[in-house]
Amino acid sequence: MGFWSKFGHVISPYYNLIIFAFAVITIMIAVNLHQNRQSVDNEIYDWEASSDDLYNVDRVDRIFDSYRKINTQYTLFITLISIFPLLGMLGTVLALLGLDMSSAEAISSAKNNFFSALTSTAWGLIFAVAFKIVNAKFFADVEDLIQRHLALIKKLRKSGIDESQKQSRQ
Repeated sequence: MGFWSKFGHVISPYYNLIIFAFAVITIMIAVNLHQNRQSVDNEIYDWEASSDDLYNVDRVDRIFDSYRKINTQYTLFITLISIFPLLGMLGTVLALLGLDMSSAEAISSAKNNFFSALTSTAWGLIFAVAFKIVNAKFFADVEDLIQRHLALIKKLRKSGIDESQKQSRQ
């Protein structure tokens, strides 16, 4: 039994749990993103409503920080969605590598275990589709929010305000 066969045999029973753990992490990021999205939207709206207050240091800090935070969370959420099918396929490959095909008895056992090898691909696809739907339903406006943030940051920079001033105050 080679290295990959041993590795696949050891990890394959836990691979679905790894996919479920990634799903829980993705849910936590989605909930956090949903909460932050509303507060950032309100913050940008307040800023746009009172644009005469460009040099309010605390407000400028919040603008730069909230942009970085929501952009990072959304990028991570989108990245995790695209990783699910890959995790599923990897789980299947590792499970198949762990199958023993050295004897007729082992081959009969491998046929029975083939179904469990495919479950990780199924879970990867199920979670990818589910989170894509969540993304389309709940986060369609996040990219617009990020663009509004970028426009506001561009406006701040045209006024001579940027992140380097924030760092020099610390």
